Amino acid sequence: MRECIADIRAIVANARVAPFDRMDANARTFDDDANDVFASPPCVSREYVVDRELNVRFVVPYDFDFVCGAKERWDGARVCALFASEFPQRPLEYYRAAYARGDLRVEENLRVIKGTARAVKETDVDGVKLRAGNRVRHFIHRHEPATSAEDVRVIEENDEVVSVCKPASVPVHPTGQYRKNTVLALLAGTRRDLGRLYPIHRLDKNVSGLLLLARSSKVANDMREKMEAREMRKEYVARVRGEFNDGDTATMTHVARLGYDAKNRVAVWDGNATEEPHDERTMRSFKDATTKFTWLKTLDDGTSIVKCEPLTGRQHQIRAHLAMLGYPIANDVAYGGVLSQVELARRIQHLCDVSVLDQFGRLTRDESLAIDYSAPRKSRETSLAPCQHCPRIVNAGDEDVNIEAIWLHSVRYSGPGWVYTCEAPSWARLD
Repeated sequence: MRECIADIRAIVANARVAPFDRMDANARTFDDDANDVFASPPCVSREYVVDRELNVRFVVPYDFDFVCGAKERWDGARVCALFASEFPQRPLEYYRAAYARGDLRVEENLRVIKGTARAVKETDVDGVKLRAGNRVRHFIHRHEPATSAEDVRVIEENDEVVSVCKPASVPVHPTGQYRKNTVLALLAGTRRDLGRLYPIHRLDKNVSGLLLLARSSKVANDMREKMEAREMRKEYVARVRGEFNDGDTATMTHVARLGYDAKNRVAVWDGNATEEPHDERTMRSFKDATTKFTWLKTLDDGTSIVKCEPLTGRQHQIRAHLAMLGYPIANDVAYGGVLSQVELARRIQHLCDVSVLDQFGRLTRDESLAIDYSAPRKSRETSLAPCQHCPRIVNAGDEDVNIEAIWLHSVRYSGPGWVYTCEAPSWARLD
């Protein structure tokens, strides 16, 4: 088996290096349609593989033209250093090499900024300085993070809206390292009869439950306006640490300003401890937020089931407000909870580290790829090859693999004359 895997490594390595070697950087074409999962829907039978034992879905690695707009907070940063900070799955040296050969480039008004595709000089080793509004493109061999293999289940569909039950760990739309392992891509591949869909709202990646998708941009915009005008009622259930509100069934309304730290991807509030002062962008993001909470039941393990009704729509609002009240979601590690299935998380981490495809495209494991996490992370990030992750299916050494559902689930959205619902998960059953 070891010899077979070694042969596969050589085949994969040669296949991945060749496109970069034979394509001229200045002649390479970048395909904008590749970013649109409905224009280029994934083939479910060929582009996904599933480990049934641990219920994990992998995406077969693929070449991809990653396109993003330069954010305001990126203004003035050099592109290579910025990408190494924002996308640390690859080291700085990789981004410098990609920039030199034209696989990482910066565009302004659809034109490559002068100097991006030529050999890097010592004076601009980290590339050109970014300006807000620039377009950055990275021709990349992508390995997507794994997610739960649970299906995106369609609950109800009509001429305007499709309601689905979103599994935890699956992002709503392409973002960051995720494209095919998203709700929209999975529906584009499995339910082409639904046509193009437009998210009306979002759920955090590890949050599960009811998600509303519009069948036109007009319907999506109309419903978003209703949300902002508080004409739409949203209900969630959460499982929190302790006996919430001492078991009092009276509804509690919590009002507190929240900001969002985009770099660390967490909500922040006045008085919570941070290692360094908030940056200017985070400070500008602070807005009032209001959530209603109602105790429903206290369980034998000391946790409580709570109904949550956000009246505003700040990022991580429910999670942050519960943490502020001293009742964090019990398994939400970002806000004071702890993993409920530690051993399963370790097994999934190991699975992600050793999973490869055999010569027939079937999922298998190469235990020689197991990672010693006691070694410094820097020592595991030395490859300058176009892909340092092959033959693994997912990013090598990604220590924050976590596909556990945090105990927060969207159960009901309603407005004048309409309502959509989703069944509560097993961890929130009241019977």
